[in-house]
Amino acid sequence: MSELTTADRIAMYGGGGLVLIGVVGIGVLEMLLGSPHPVSGEGQIVHEALVPLEMRSYVILLGFLIWGLYAVYKVAASPPRRGTGTGRGVGTGGDD
Repeated sequence: MSELTTADRIAMYGGGGLVLIGVVGIGVLEMLLGSPHPVSGEGQIVHEALVPLEMRSYVILLGFLIWGLYAVYKVAASPPRRGTGTGRGVGTGGDD
């Protein structure tokens, strides 16, 4: 496990990068360049996002999707380990 595979790199850089861009990158962009949030006469906050909320959500969800696919790949691609369990095999005796 000392060497990263291509799937590891795609999951780390692709999925992690998309989540960071969606959460931190677009969040900082909204804080610095976004419009102010004026309160209307009825007390309702009017919010106009610089980056549409749907796009931000899709970027984050795509990162989570990459992580999820990577997890399924790791479970499916790893060979089952031998010797796991209770330590008792079939026919080793016991309460019959």
